[in-house]
Amino acid sequence: MMKLSTLKYLFKEGILGIWRNRTMAIASIGTIILCLLILGMSYGIGTNIDYLIEQIEEKFGVTAYIDEGLSEEAITQLQTKIESMSDVEEVIYISKDDALQSFSEDNGDQSLFEMFKEDNPLPASFEITTANISGQAEFVEALNSLEGIDETVYFQNETASFMHLRQTVNSVCFGMLVILIVVGLMLMSNTIKLTIYVRKREINIMKYVGATNSFIQVPFLIEGMLIGFLGAVISMLIITGVYDWILQKTVTMTGVLSGLSLVPTAQITQTLLPIYLGLGIGIGLIGSAFAIHKHLDV
Repeated sequence: MMKLSTLKYLFKEGILGIWRNRTMAIASIGTIILCLLILGMSYGIGTNIDYLIEQIEEKFGVTAYIDEGLSEEAITQLQTKIESMSDVEEVIYISKDDALQSFSEDNGDQSLFEMFKEDNPLPASFEITTANISGQAEFVEALNSLEGIDETVYFQNETASFMHLRQTVNSVCFGMLVILIVVGLMLMSNTIKLTIYVRKREINIMKYVGATNSFIQVPFLIEGMLIGFLGAVISMLIITGVYDWILQKTVTMTGVLSGLSLVPTAQITQTLLPIYLGLGIGIGLIGSAFAIHKHLDV
């Protein structure tokens, strides 16, 4: 067990090691920053696509048209039956008059309501919101089997496209995470190897005078951890600033994305901070350990 004074000395040596080899330390920090920024961008894109899909799910509901001539009592029973089905979050009944009124407003001509009020061609319907668009095809099939449902309409192609997009993004993000960890370890290890090569003579002398492996290793491990910590903190500051700027720019989104929002900055940073610290410090520690191990046998 090392004494506290020894640990203080080794910690000090680790810090001084960064300063003595600041060019290589900066290169290592830059490597980690680059890896973590790419990871952060991948995570941000993937998370926001998932978040946007969740919001779009609320808009991509199912419209079930009711058979003409169905009594009010039968309609109420049918609505209750639909509400009891799995994955159903909300069922809104749209009467024939409501449908005609909405049609008139959408066309900007209120006279249409008065014109067709007595002979309304539009059917009554249920606007159904499901909890998950991935199961909409099965849900629609079950819905069509209910007595009193004439026809169902939903965004079949759009739903399939969004599900495919979600799966693709999740797979790509996972693949990039694995690749970035491997690349980060390799680059960090190689950079530390250069540092150790420069100080190889110093390490050999320490070995010859009786220094233990742990006494030699610890400053390098501390150096690697500090480099990883600095890389993680700087990456976090950059990704937070950039994401917050993007978030402010998207507040005024129009067109297809109007009414949708991105994940709040705080939620992104709360998730990324422990990941960044863990990966940054872990890559620095493991990279240093791999790099120095082979130089301890002299």
